[in-house]
Amino acid sequence: MKAIFLIAFIIPTLNGLGQTPAEAGVLELSKKVFNWEVDNRIDSLANLLDVKFTAFTSSGDKQTKEQYLAVLRSGNVVHNSIEVEESTATVVSNTATVAGKGRFRITVNGNKRNIHLSYLEVFIRLNEHTPWKMLALHAGLLSN
Repeated sequence: MKAIFLIAFIIPTLNGLGQTPAEAGVLELSKKVFNWEVDNRIDSLANLLDVKFTAFTSSGDKQTKEQYLAVLRSGNVVHNSIEVEESTATVVSNTATVAGKGRFRITVNGNKRNIHLSYLEVFIRLNEHTPWKMLALHAGLLSN
């Protein structure tokens, strides 16, 4: 009897706690962003960033789309590898967020660094038939 109760009521409830297809799609897009940064695919990244994109870096700098891309193109900041530790997406209508934590191995002005970051990405779209654009990115330092 207990087994039937578990199958009938508990297991379907657990499936409801999973991510929606829209949330899974946004998580995949976030993963692509990190891969593009590591692979230095700046043009792919540029196409994803909204014209009004704003980034707040882990050092506290505020950057526009043009400034963010210029730093990556200059080679002054190189993403060597990114290991996502946790990542959660939320989609409400035509706005999505990805909140996560990860370990970033970067080179800044020739100096290799390992940093532990929390991040929040904000994506928008005009409607469900148009592609997502990244509107904002915020990164914060965590203790190693």
